[in-house]
Amino acid sequence: MNKEDRAFFDSCDSYKNYENIDEYKKDIRRWLTLSSWHYTEEEADELMSMKERAAWIEQSFADREPAADIAADVGYCCG
Repeated sequence: MNKEDRAFFDSCDSYKNYENIDEYKKDIRRWLTLSSWHYTEEEADELMSMKERAAWIEQSFADREPAADIAADVGYCCG
């Protein structure tokens, strides 16, 4: 992981002031691709679009949970 990717990865440990849920999902997707699981963007999208996971992501966004927390749960539970 290069320096820029590491900075992004670490920045997801706290909730960012996202303008919308799409930005939140984008961070979750990128986090999953950079994680030790190395999901592709397509795999990450598939995990995130599962009905239960999609609702979970929406609730986590509303609750202002860090993207890294939900991404780790999605990646571990579904991968």
